[in-house]
Amino acid sequence: MPKKKILFINYSLHSGGIEKSLVTLLTLFDYNQYDVDLQLFANDGLFLPRVPKQVHLLPPLFPKEYRLNIRQALPALLKNGHPLTALCRAGVTCAGLHGTMGERLVKMWRCERCFVRKNPVQYDAAVAYMEGQPIYYCIDDVHARRKIGFVHGDYTAMGLDRAFDTPYFAKLDAVCTVSESCKTALQTNFPQDAQKCHVQYNLLSSSLLRQMAEEPAAFPDSGYTGLRVLSIARLSQQKGLDLALPAVAALRRKGLDFRWYIIGVGPEKESLLAQIQKLGLQKDVVFLGEQANPYPFVRACDIYMQPSRFEGKSIAVDEAMALSRPILLTDFSTAKDQIADGKTGLIVPMSPEGISNGLERLLTNASLRQSFSAELAAHDYSNMEEIRKFYAILNGSRTAEPN
Repeated sequence: MPKKKILFINYSLHSGGIEKSLVTLLTLFDYNQYDVDLQLFANDGLFLPRVPKQVHLLPPLFPKEYRLNIRQALPALLKNGHPLTALCRAGVTCAGLHGTMGERLVKMWRCERCFVRKNPVQYDAAVAYMEGQPIYYCIDDVHARRKIGFVHGDYTAMGLDRAFDTPYFAKLDAVCTVSESCKTALQTNFPQDAQKCHVQYNLLSSSLLRQMAEEPAAFPDSGYTGLRVLSIARLSQQKGLDLALPAVAALRRKGLDFRWYIIGVGPEKESLLAQIQKLGLQKDVVFLGEQANPYPFVRACDIYMQPSRFEGKSIAVDEAMALSRPILLTDFSTAKDQIADGKTGLIVPMSPEGISNGLERLLTNASLRQSFSAELAAHDYSNMEEIRKFYAILNGSRTAEPN
């Protein structure tokens, strides 16, 4: 029996939960049954070297210079013979300046779709692994008998453009998301497509995480003896790091001895650095940049904090749970899908005051931290059976969604 031909589509493979989830799925994929192509808008990112050799990485939809800062991208694209792509890049930059997340994605796609090439191959299934442009490209420019789209967050909270997305979602055969709350949000926004919606949890192997976490954690302040708080997050408005900084400042003024470490990169770094300078936290907040293996840092921290404004089902939180770290979450809409408040962590109001109060409880109460860790350690958060659910969705089986 010939292999089924599958196309996965994503924007890039930069460090982030969606990208990590995709690479994990590809690593565990059954290449005896499937022939897999991967189409990225840009072939770059921390996770690109982790793509399995069985995956056929297609030429990117845009040259590597496209992903540079606009001041670098335009001259580089012109110098290397890409004047039309330079025009597209300028248009996308203007499109991304104003509006909600959904409005920006729509304006960016209206510009980009004039410049991307169509995929001429006939696939058995195409999987757009991210909301926005990957779904739009999948519908507009890919030939496949079955088309599947992923939305990795709460559709309503993300501020996506329902009017623009409605005809695209109508052409998808299945819409996958990462938690029950996110599925409810999809079905509320697209009741006509409710039967297409599936929960597909991010794959997680506790044993693999524990193995990777055994490496040393290379903190730049290795001699520091106070408590360590860790966050893994893209430096963006969504992740709420700006909400947590005043909380950290308030607790330091109270004399609590701790440091906050942040793994991640993103567009808000300069504004966060300015806020840190204003609050006098230069020695108390440490940016660790991208980390190919963040798990030693998770294992070594005393508290894992995710102060997000909205999430789908945070992979970083799942991984911190698998490594038995006490968790602090803000009360974004899917927080209760991940931890039991007061049992495996704390869910606090989404404000500097709420974060400060919750973080103070954890920092000053070792018994509470130990209780959360013990409860987390009593569970195995592995979910390798999720890949069988995905195969069922991929093949169009009606058994994909369990009762």
